[in-house]
Amino acid sequence: MDQPGRLFLCARCRQQVVLCSRCDRGNRYCGRACWRLSREAAAREAGSRYQRSYRGRLAHAQRARRWRQRRAQAPQNVTHQGCPAEAANAPLLAWPHDTTTAIVELVEPDCAGHDETPPASEAVEPVNRCRRCCVPLEPRVRQGFMRHAARDARRGQRHDHWP
Repeated sequence: MDQPGRLFLCARCRQQVVLCSRCDRGNRYCGRACWRLSREAAAREAGSRYQRSYRGRLAHAQRARRWRQRRAQAPQNVTHQGCPAEAANAPLLAWPHDTTTAIVELVEPDCAGHDETPPASEAVEPVNRCRRCCVPLEPRVRQGFMRHAARDARRGQRHDHWP
């Protein structure tokens, strides 16, 4: 029997995610978009933390100094293009549709003959699906990581205590 899926909250958007045991690799994010945005935010934070340090301030000052020297040595471009020519007057075409008299009809769906809640005999238990491969999973989920006891036993590791 296959192991139940793992339920976790995405570390960035805090959305609940269920992954099957085949797709679960210790994930923290719901998908690539959240992973990428979180990675970019961490890189920006590390860069700003470096800029606030003494070493970062010195490196930034040296880089700015080199940039100002390059700008001072570059030849000055003083040639101007002049004023742009005036745009030609283009005739505007009239809009062929009359939007002031348009009537918008809102059509309500016919729900009179349908009951919104199914009878108790037809109630269907919601099915969890893996976020990656969309395989249906059993309703119970685990919240922790799986332990690979067979692999760990070959290495001589035990789970009942810390080494």
